[in-house]
Amino acid sequence: MKNSTSFLLGLLTFVAALSLHAQNPRVPTETEFRVKLLSQISTDTSKKGDKITAQVISPEQFASCFMEGEIRASKSGKGKSALSFYFDTLETADHAAKTHVQSAIKYMVNSQGKANVDEEGNVIKKSNNLGKAAVATGVGALIGALAAGGKGAAIGAGVGAAAALVFIEFHGTSSTRITFAPGSEFVMSVQERQ
Repeated sequence: MKNSTSFLLGLLTFVAALSLHAQNPRVPTETEFRVKLLSQISTDTSKKGDKITAQVISPEQFASCFMEGEIRASKSGKGKSALSFYFDTLETADHAAKTHVQSAIKYMVNSQGKANVDEEGNVIKKSNNLGKAAVATGVGALIGALAAGGKGAAIGAGVGAAAALVFIEFHGTSSTRITFAPGSEFVMSVQERQ
């Protein structure tokens, strides 16, 4: 009787684990995502560590999901404004399941539909700065992998979850601040973090 009960409990636990795993959003290959920012981010108000959230617009199978991330740095100054952030989690609409991802922003459109400018029309230059990611995370193995062959080597080397983060920096060349309002859209290349 004890063996039957133990077996049944083990089976139920296994089935429950499979059920939960099946609910996690899966991104089997590198996929282009379009996301819409849900709250403002700005060098005036955003601080390191602030959480950011965007609604997934496409691809269609993820349209009810959210992309979560964090502000890495925010700096204002004449011709030196910079806003650095990343998206690292794809979460279901009900917030019940999530998948850790890495993302690289290809281009952006502000809330007024204008490409590559912020809310005030300042021209924004983007860089996916993997070198700064290595320093910020303090992962020595990532630094070594970078020296030996770039981003692909770093990810392929299996150097840990933090190593796969790509920090997105936006620089305003003549502005004193950078602002993206709710409704700003980012087109990103997204894949599951190894």
